Amino acid sequence: MTTISKSISIAARVVLDLHALNNEGSESNRLLTRQVGIVTVGRNEDGEAGYQRSVVNAVSGDMLKHIFADYFRHIALDRGLPLCDACKALDPARMNGNPDFAEYLKSKPSPADVITRLISCALDDVCGILVTGEGTSVKRKSAVEFGWMIGLPGVTEVQEFIHARHAITRLTRTKATKESAKEQQEKAAQEKAANIGQMIFNRPASSGVYAFVAHLDACAIGFNDAEQKYMIDEAQRRARLQAALLSLAQTLIQPKGALTSTQMPHVVDMQGYVSVSSRAATAPLSSPLRDDFVEQAHKVADMNERLYGGGANGVLDFSGADGLLGRMVELADDVVPGTYRE
Repeated sequence: MTTISKSISIAARVVLDLHALNNEGSESNRLLTRQVGIVTVGRNEDGEAGYQRSVVNAVSGDMLKHIFADYFRHIALDRGLPLCDACKALDPARMNGNPDFAEYLKSKPSPADVITRLISCALDDVCGILVTGEGTSVKRKSAVEFGWMIGLPGVTEVQEFIHARHAITRLTRTKATKESAKEQQEKAAQEKAANIGQMIFNRPASSGVYAFVAHLDACAIGFNDAEQKYMIDEAQRRARLQAALLSLAQTLIQPKGALTSTQMPHVVDMQGYVSVSSRAATAPLSSPLRDDFVEQAHKVADMNERLYGGGANGVLDFSGADGLLGRMVELADDVVPGTYRE
């Protein structure tokens, strides 16, 4: 079995078409897609190497973390991993959403005891939580981390399309002016308040190649940093790590963010690597915003091999969803989460 004493990283370029996974809000009847400014390596007008600024479509790490948590909840339920009632319902408050936990906090437990209780739920353990109720402030750091999923400049675009919610009759909402009869004005006001009738609005649809990065600290699973010891046995830690690996893969293969009821993304292709670390060196993570991100990861792994000894790092390339799942199967079958203290 392979002991991963530190971390696992995933980096990939993912081709997504016609999605609206993450939006900034709305302005009148127009839904605004999320756009971010980035800096990449490029060339100036003279062809000289340098840097270039771009504004591109992106999906926030918060949205990716939500997608991951949803998949982790399903996998945990399927595999019989312990979940608190709030996490079973995917309550964003997590354990804070349990009435019995709020009562527990009134007893003023120590931070170490609070963390122990959080670790009892697999989702709170892996995804982290901030407890602030009843004068208590305890942080359970997330074992999994996500960066923004960023569209590559030049190959990512956003289009807008008109959608309409039609009235159930041939008539649209009643119109009324100051000169209209009182009854017509009242009817128009009532229909406006009820939000009935035809509505026309604009929705974005984004397509492109997106850079995805994520990192998992395997050692953090089950670890109470206040007491500096593990609160669950190795079998339970391994089961939670396996669930996290499968959830990471599902997050890439079928992202379930905003507007997927009518704009479920077309995941066309993906290329990248899964890197692992069995020593203190963090698993290599090179941004897919670079064209040579896979080669860079291999170079970093080779250097870590020299610095930390043989077997410190491994980089597993993959192509396509089946390739990613294949790598996750390899890891899940052989993985044993390492510890901060061997």
